[in-house]
Amino acid sequence: MKLQGQKLRITLLGVLVAILSSFTSNAQDVESSLLWKIEGNGLSKPSYVFGTIHLICPDDFKMFDAAKTALIESDVVYLELDMDEPGFMGKMQQHMMNPGMKNFSSDLKPQDKEKIDAFFKENFGTGLDQLGIMKPFALMSMMYTKYLDCSAIESYEGTITKLAAEYEKEVKGFETVEFQMGLFDKIPQEEMIQWLVDGTDIQKNKDLFAGLVEAYLSKNTDNLYKYILKSSPEFAAYEDDLLVNRNKNWVPIIREVSQEQSMFIAVGSGHLGGKEGVLALLKKEGYTVSPVKI
Repeated sequence: MKLQGQKLRITLLGVLVAILSSFTSNAQDVESSLLWKIEGNGLSKPSYVFGTIHLICPDDFKMFDAAKTALIESDVVYLELDMDEPGFMGKMQQHMMNPGMKNFSSDLKPQDKEKIDAFFKENFGTGLDQLGIMKPFALMSMMYTKYLDCSAIESYEGTITKLAAEYEKEVKGFETVEFQMGLFDKIPQEEMIQWLVDGTDIQKNKDLFAGLVEAYLSKNTDNLYKYILKSSPEFAAYEDDLLVNRNKNWVPIIREVSQEQSMFIAVGSGHLGGKEGVLALLKKEGYTVSPVKI
């Protein structure tokens, strides 16, 4: 089964954040930014970390000049996944399918199957008889494209990958497709199915997603992180696997690579804030981490 490339490039945070509620914060204080400079601790050149959002409409998309400059000045680009890796799309497709191409719709309660099937038939022209061979989180990623009030979707990761190629910067990933997709296999199927059922309410989820975009555009990574945990108990239950442990895995890589090469790091903005976010962990390592005005 072939899916649109844009949908397959929806990475982990894009799958998670659609369950969030609205958030209002228009102020950007001195310590708020989506772009942060990493210095000190023996570094000969600064590195940068930029918080992204994986789904956004063109009218809200901004590839900030300061972030573009930081990328150009850096030696290497690190994303959650290496999106220009040969065979990337094929691996994504492979891990979005159920083992043995089993159709999981046979596990659904009749009322749940009816809701989910109707959603996909109405919005994608085909139902669970065909789409049920995909894992629930893959269907969720398709759902989220319907929560935005635009037909086209911008991707920070895609834009950054193109800029890296334009300026001849090597792109690497903190994680493999196998690892990142495997995180969802740890979540019980019945929970994922409930998330699908909840996702069939388009207007409600449009409102929720609009709140997420507003949170992102406020540029306050700590408030965004707190909001995610407060507004999404489902997400909070898997915080260690989906956020904290991954942050802790990335910091040693940053420590090692940044000694030799200046890095431009672009990861989901939910990874930056909090006491165990990437920014706090880097400060604990002895780095000076300061916001860059964008």
